[in-house]
Amino acid sequence: MRSQALKLLQRLPFSGLAAQDGVQAVRLLSSSAVSGEASSLLQSLQGKKQESIQSVGLPQFNKPQLSFAAQMHALASQKDDEKQVAPASPAALAAQEAKVPTALMALPPKKTTGVRSMGSAAAGVHPHAAHPFHVLPPSCWPALGGFGAFATCLGMCAFFHAIPGGTAAMLTGLLCTTATAVSWWRDCIIESDLGMHTEVQKRNLMSGVWIFIVSEAALFFGLLWSCVHLGMSPNVTIQMQWPPVGIEAVGWDKRALVMSAVLAASYYSANVAMVAKDPKAVMGALGTTLALGALFLGDQYLEYSQLPFTITDSAYGSTFFLTTGFHGMHVLLGAIWLATCMAMYPRYHSPGVGMRGGILYWHFVDIVWIAVYGIIYVAQL
Repeated sequence: MRSQALKLLQRLPFSGLAAQDGVQAVRLLSSSAVSGEASSLLQSLQGKKQESIQSVGLPQFNKPQLSFAAQMHALASQKDDEKQVAPASPAALAAQEAKVPTALMALPPKKTTGVRSMGSAAAGVHPHAAHPFHVLPPSCWPALGGFGAFATCLGMCAFFHAIPGGTAAMLTGLLCTTATAVSWWRDCIIESDLGMHTEVQKRNLMSGVWIFIVSEAALFFGLLWSCVHLGMSPNVTIQMQWPPVGIEAVGWDKRALVMSAVLAASYYSANVAMVAKDPKAVMGALGTTLALGALFLGDQYLEYSQLPFTITDSAYGSTFFLTTGFHGMHVLLGAIWLATCMAMYPRYHSPGVGMRGGILYWHFVDIVWIAVYGIIYVAQL
């Protein structure tokens, strides 16, 4: 038993003791009456060990002042104190809640020469932090847009029936509609720069583009259906044949074929502008699409100038010019839309909602031309 105790003492951190010191410590430990003396002896032996360590230049390791049990008790007490801390006030918690991310946080600092002002009451209104929706303030643009559309339609009816004042009313309506559209879209761009368009708002804007495309599809469906109806069931007013007597149908293998190839190429270039990552490639694809759109409109103008009939020559002339003319007007509007996106792209270097909506609208125009070409030019209905 004593030999085992001696070996244990020699393995302790102060084990560099002499043999007689170890034997003496064991004898003192074996006696219960002299436990205090054994403790003092062990402390003296530890002092000798530290002196020996200092003599050889080894680093010292101080024994912790508290035992392991005492340290655990102190740590548990500290955790209990942390749990008993009073909770934060509701105002502090509300301040720590994540607010709705806005595009304003992601905008790089820009050097502006002046402050851009909006034409409606939306100026100075910022997105509400409680929800991701853009609450629209009172605006005059819907009323002005409705007045311009009404004046345009009324003026066109008066112009077609040669009523005095019809031309002035039509031009006034067109001017009012154009000015409203430009001002309204300008306000939308400023709202986007101010961070009012959240991700939910962007999805709503794209949904609005889809609804607009569906309404335009309904318009072309009615125009093409009139062509199909008159071509498949001609009546006595058009001499029971289609095209009517004295009207030579437009062939599919002339300028119409060239226009179809031009729009097909523009469909591909618009896709390139949408998926390309290099800004130069995007700008080049948008420029190519605009050039092809201008080529289509120029070819359509040449076709109109060489036709042997006019819009007043029976139902064939009316349906032909109205359907193809409306399609050409949509091509012009799509080209203006893409030109605006092209002018704004160097500011953002990413396809935003406006560019995605413009390319989607351009695809719609291309698809409508397939139906127009197949029904009017190929089937000659």
